Amino acid sequence: MFGLALLLFGALGVVEAGRLVRDAARARRLNRAMHELRRPLQAIALSLEARSPDIVGAEACLEQARRALRELDATVNGRSPGAIVRRARITEVMEALDRRWRFADVEVEGPARDRDIEADVDRLGAALDNLVANALRHGSGVVRVRSRADRGKVRFEVRDEGLVRPAARPGQARDPRHGHGLHVVAGVAAIHGGSVAPPRQQRGGGTLAAISLPVAGADPSGPR
Repeated sequence: MFGLALLLFGALGVVEAGRLVRDAARARRLNRAMHELRRPLQAIALSLEARSPDIVGAEACLEQARRALRELDATVNGRSPGAIVRRARITEVMEALDRRWRFADVEVEGPARDRDIEADVDRLGAALDNLVANALRHGSGVVRVRSRADRGKVRFEVRDEGLVRPAARPGQARDPRHGHGLHVVAGVAAIHGGSVAPPRQQRGGGTLAAISLPVAGADPSGPR
């Protein structure tokens, strides 16, 4: 009898542990989805509260807010929103990024030569927005974004002029609402078969982060 009770107690413990893990994973997904919704809403507010309201920038951020709301709805209702992949020019991605961040004086430089990519443009934009937001929050000076196409890949680089505030201080309690940006970037890179270079201080000064994706129809191992 004691052995049976012990087995039942152990089984209940396993079930409860599984529930806690599922609840924690769901909480992370919800916090990540809300994180993605807060960012464009804050950008819209800043665009409209400026001395000269930037309507074009606010409208560009509104599109990202709509995407984030769809993601949040899917998370709440246990669905997968799925990726909407299409062919787009690199300049299209960079011009949209410029519209969303000109209220913060982010400098966006287009590619030396334009190329096509196969991408979920809204999700790629959200990944770049996270890198820019991190640079503005934790870096210093002017934030610059540029893109380079080479060897069958396009690399989007976000650079600031130096780290001034770490993402978290030792012993500081983590706020579950924050710290999701790089996870979002990694997820976007993964669904596109790309890669991420997390923020790193550069030898010549400043901090650089990047996301790389394949160029449409290119062989990454081919010649320059």
